Amino acid sequence: MNNLAKRILATVLLGACLLPVGIQGAESDAKTVQLVERGSARASIILPGEPDELEQLAADELVEHVEKISGARLPIITEKQKASGIKIHIGRAAPDAGVSKQRIRVRGDDPASFRLLVTDHNVQLVGLSPQGSLIAVYELLEQLGVRWFVPGEIGTVIPKTITVAVRHQDTIQHPGFRGRILTDVPNRWSRRVRMGGFNAGGHGPGWRSHPDKEPELYMTEDGRHTDKLNLSQPEVFRRTLQACLEELENDPSTEYVSVGPYDGHGFGVHPWDAHDMDPLHGRVSVTDRYVKFFNLLLAELRKKHPNVGLAFYCYSQHMRAPVREKPDTKILPILAPIDVCRIHAIDNSFCWERQYIRQIVEDWKALGVRMMYRGYLFHLADAGIPFSMIRQVRAEYPYYHRMGMIACRVECKPAWAYHGPSLYLAARIMWDPSLNVDALLDDYFTKFYGPAAKPMRSHFDHLEQAFREADYHTGNVFDIPYILTPRVMLKLESSLQSAEQAVSDESIFSRRVHMTRVGFDFGVEHLRMMSAVNSLDFSMAKEHRDKILGQIVPEAFEHEPVLLSRRYGSAFIRRFWNTTVQSGYERITNGNEIVAKLPDEWLFMLDPFDGGEALGFWKPGIGAGSWRPLKTWSQSWSNQGLRYYKAPAWYRTTATVDPVFRGRSIRLWLGGVDESAKAWINGREIKLIESGLAPIGRPWEFDATEAIRFGQPNLIVVKISNRQLSELGTGGITGPVMLWAAKGEK
Repeated sequence: MNNLAKRILATVLLGACLLPVGIQGAESDAKTVQLVERGSARASIILPGEPDELEQLAADELVEHVEKISGARLPIITEKQKASGIKIHIGRAAPDAGVSKQRIRVRGDDPASFRLLVTDHNVQLVGLSPQGSLIAVYELLEQLGVRWFVPGEIGTVIPKTITVAVRHQDTIQHPGFRGRILTDVPNRWSRRVRMGGFNAGGHGPGWRSHPDKEPELYMTEDGRHTDKLNLSQPEVFRRTLQACLEELENDPSTEYVSVGPYDGHGFGVHPWDAHDMDPLHGRVSVTDRYVKFFNLLLAELRKKHPNVGLAFYCYSQHMRAPVREKPDTKILPILAPIDVCRIHAIDNSFCWERQYIRQIVEDWKALGVRMMYRGYLFHLADAGIPFSMIRQVRAEYPYYHRMGMIACRVECKPAWAYHGPSLYLAARIMWDPSLNVDALLDDYFTKFYGPAAKPMRSHFDHLEQAFREADYHTGNVFDIPYILTPRVMLKLESSLQSAEQAVSDESIFSRRVHMTRVGFDFGVEHLRMMSAVNSLDFSMAKEHRDKILGQIVPEAFEHEPVLLSRRYGSAFIRRFWNTTVQSGYERITNGNEIVAKLPDEWLFMLDPFDGGEALGFWKPGIGAGSWRPLKTWSQSWSNQGLRYYKAPAWYRTTATVDPVFRGRSIRLWLGGVDESAKAWINGREIKLIESGLAPIGRPWEFDATEAIRFGQPNLIVVKISNRQLSELGTGGITGPVMLWAAKGEK
C-alpha cells in the first residue's frame, strides 16, 4: 500500500471513530442480520478457548435474553469449533479483535469501551477489556428492545418476537465517566446498566491514632482536642507518608492514594490556613492547609512512585478551592456536598447553595485540577418519603462531565418505590452524558408502566415540581409537610389512582404501579404521624407509627426489589420519631396527663457571643421587647432564615397551670432539640432529667415541679446551643413542647 492510500485509509478510520459517545456509525436501516428466524436459531455465539469470566457472562446473558425474546436458544461454542450460520464473536474470539481495539483507542483507552460490528454474516462484540465486551452485549440487547429499569424480573422489559434481527452497524462507544458507581444497588442490575470502572476516596490518612492517647498530634478547638490531625506536626507527616508507601507497595498499580481528613467538623486554627472564609459553614476554609500537605506528600512519594496521585473527599470546610497554595495536578478532590441543599438542582437560580457548588467546581477547574463527584441520590433525612431527583440528575451529571470530572460515585439508599426513574437515568447519563433525557424518560414510562404511562409520568412530574419549587434549601424531614402539602398529596393520590385504574389487576404493569403505591402510603402515614406528634396526640401518632413499622415496611422489605432501603427505610423513623412517639405516649397514658400544650410560636433571641446567661436572658422582663416570634415544630430554622446560624439562641413563652395539678410532679418535655438545651421557669433554672443530644430530634425533659406557679402565667425560657452546621439544616427546638404531670403525688 502506497503512502497516499495509507493516508486515505487512516482518514477513513479516524472519521469513523471520531463520533460523539453513543453515536452509531456506518449503519443502514435497510440491512439486518437475523439471529433468530421464526423461532429457530440462525446464529452461534463464539467464545475464546479459555474465556474470561466476563466473556462467559456476556455469552450467557445473550443466550438468556434472546431465548426470552424468541424462544430460541443460541448455541455457545469456542473459536476452535466449526460454526454454521451467523457467527457472534465475543471478546478475544473476534477474528479482527486487534483491529477493533486499535479503532477503539483512537478516541480513548477506557477498559469499558467497546466496538459492536454487524455485517452480513458476523457480529463482533469487542471491548478493550472483558468488561467492555460484556457492555457491548448489553448494547446489542438494548437495541433489541431489552430494558433493565429496576432490579429483578419486575424491572426487566423483554419484547416478544419469533424473529430477532440486528441492523448492520459499526458502533464504537466510550463511557462518559471513567467511574460510574451507584452504591447499595444489586450487582447484577448495576452491571447491566453499565456501572463500574474507576473509584477512589475515603476518610482518613491511612492510619489511626486517638486524641486521648496522642493529643500532641491533633488540633484543638475551644480548648479541647478535635479528631483532626495537626498537619504541621512532623510525626503526622511521617506516619501518613509511611501509610501511603505501604499501600503502594501492596498494590503498585494504585493510581490515587486516599489521604483525606477524618469525617466530620471541628478543625481549629492552623498556620497553613489562608483565612479564606467559607460562607456556607461560617468558618475559615481549611483547604489550603490540606493542599500544602498533599503537595509536600506527593513530592516525597514521587521519589519512588512518579505517577501516583492523592485523592480526598472535598466537603465541609475543605470544599472550597485553595486561594494561596497551588495544588499539584495529580491531586483529586472528590466533591461530596453533603452539607449543601439537596432539594434543588444545580441549574436552580434561586438556590444559592447549588450555585455555590457550581462556583467551587469551576474554581478547582481553573487551577488545572480534575475532580470526581461523590453525590447523594436520596432524601437525607428519610429514605422512604416520596422523593424524586430526576431534575438533579439531568442538570448536574452532564455539567460535571463538561467540567472534566473523571468519575461519579453516587450514594443511594435504594427505595425503588420512588427512586427507580432517578437511578436508571443516573446510570444512563453516567455512561453517555449526551443522551436525550426526555427521550429516555419517555422510553422509561412507556415501557415500564404501559397503559399507566401517562398518569405515572404526571405523578412524578407533580412530585418533581413540589421539590423544585420548595422555598428552603436543605434536606430535612421536618419541613416535608410544607413541600408535600395536602394539595400536592391530593395531586399525587389522584394520578396514582388513575394509574391503578388504567391497568388490569394481574398484569406486570399493575405490579409496577403498586410499587409506587407502597411508597406513597409510607409517605401518607409518615405525614399523619408527624401531624399527630406536633399536635401532641401521641395515641394517634403511635397508630401511624405502628402501621408504618408493622405493615408498610415489612411489605416494602419483602418486595423484590426492595421498595424502601433495608438499612434506612425504617431507620429514620426510629431515629427521628420513634423515641419521640414512644416518650410522648408514655407521658399521656397510665394516669399521666398533659398539663399545658405550649405554642408552636415562641419569642426568640439570637446569642452569637454566648453572653445570654450572664446578661440574664432567663430573667422575667429582661430584653423582652427586642425578642421576635419564631416557629418551633412547624418550620425548621432553615425555613425561617436561620440556615447558617450556628451559635446559642433563646426561646421564651408562657403557660398557665391549673391548680388541680398541685401536688404532682410536673415536667417540661421538649419533643426535639438540635443540639443541646437548658431551661428556666420563672427565673429559676430547672434540672435536666433526660438528654436527647444524640441523635438530633430525641426529646429533652426537665423537672419543673418546684418552679411552677399555679393559676397564673409561668415564664418558660429555653436556651439552645447549636454550633455545628448540620447537613439537615435544622437548629433550635424541632418538636412540640408540653408540660405534663406524672400520676399520683410528687
